[in-house]
Amino acid sequence: MADQDPPSTPPEPPAAPPGPSPVPSLEGLFPRPHPSSETLFLLGVAAIVLGPFAGVPAILLGRLVLREIARSEGRYTGEARARLGFRLGWAGTQVYTLLLLYVIGAASGPVALAVLGAGVVAGLAIAIGDSVAGAPRPFAAAARASRQAPWGIYPAIAGLLGVGLAGFLTKQSADERARVEALAACQEARRSAGEALEAASFDLARSHLREARTTCVEGAALQEAARTEADVDAREREAIQQRAEEEAARKARERVEEERERAEEERRQAERERAAAVRFKDVAPAIARQVQVASARATQRRWNDAQAALSQAELALDEFRGTDVQRSERCAALLAQIVRLRPDVDAGVEQTRRRREEEERRRQELKAAAEERLQLMKEAAEERRQASLRVQCCDGTLSPSCLCGRPSYRGCCSHHGGVCGCQD
Repeated sequence: MADQDPPSTPPEPPAAPPGPSPVPSLEGLFPRPHPSSETLFLLGVAAIVLGPFAGVPAILLGRLVLREIARSEGRYTGEARARLGFRLGWAGTQVYTLLLLYVIGAASGPVALAVLGAGVVAGLAIAIGDSVAGAPRPFAAAARASRQAPWGIYPAIAGLLGVGLAGFLTKQSADERARVEALAACQEARRSAGEALEAASFDLARSHLREARTTCVEGAALQEAARTEADVDAREREAIQQRAEEEAARKARERVEEERERAEEERRQAERERAAAVRFKDVAPAIARQVQVASARATQRRWNDAQAALSQAELALDEFRGTDVQRSERCAALLAQIVRLRPDVDAGVEQTRRRREEEERRRQELKAAAEERLQLMKEAAEERRQASLRVQCCDGTLSPSCLCGRPSYRGCCSHHGGVCGCQD
């Protein structure tokens, strides 16, 4: 043992015993649904009703959730539900966007053409990217996106083409309908303007022509409307001139009629003046006699007769009031005499009336006093008669010594049953 050589290398230490094996992860053993997959699904369902308001959040959240599920190495489930929510959000957003593009395109032709062009360009880009080797990067990216998500790209392109074409056709139909309606409104306005012109209603005709200028789009119709408006102006000027001529003729006729009536009135006035002069010449002596009678009766203080004569004279002179006879010297002299006599006569009549009233009052007073005296005499006679009557006893006999006028009946009818009254 001592003769053996030592080993050239030291001996290797004994190997360490193997350690415990690592514990597997519970997440890998028990996968669970992604916490946002249910939210993504609900957003996708809501996108069917709310459109982009819920669809855009569903698309953004879907990309994030699907990426996390793919990288989780089996820790998360719910990919099918998340993908369904993502696609529902995409579909809702796409449908509402296409509807909006259709509405805008139906109102604007360029927008409809732009949408249709976008669909054509997208389809051509995908076709070129699929069929041409070494196509430019945008075309290749479009072809790759169509292969990755054909359920979203191809419906979008078809939707753009359909919406653009439908919007363009709707706009063309609306334009044609508006053109037909404008043409009908133009014809109706021109017809109404013609009827108003025939009826000489120029303001109404101008109103219809203004409406025709706003509705007529064809040059011939506008020229016809302009000619009609010029005709309206000319007819209105003629009508104004005709009315002015008729007004002037009417005024001339009125002046002639007024002059004729004035001449007739002057003739009648002259006839009245002549008749009044002849009449006054006949009645003037009678009126003068009435004035003289009134003056004589006033001198005699027979005021009532004087007033009656003056009234007759005034009544006769009233017949000539307003005529030249009233301004004649003889008529003026008669009126002056009447005016001079009237105050004295009226005062005398008033004085006579008062005197008569006073006499009547005195006569009534005397009559009343006489009636009162007569009544007193009758009452005194009745009292004397009553006093001379005898007292009647209760047995029907009359008292021989007692009269009814005595103040006391004591001792009367003492043997005849007492006093029962007076003698009838």
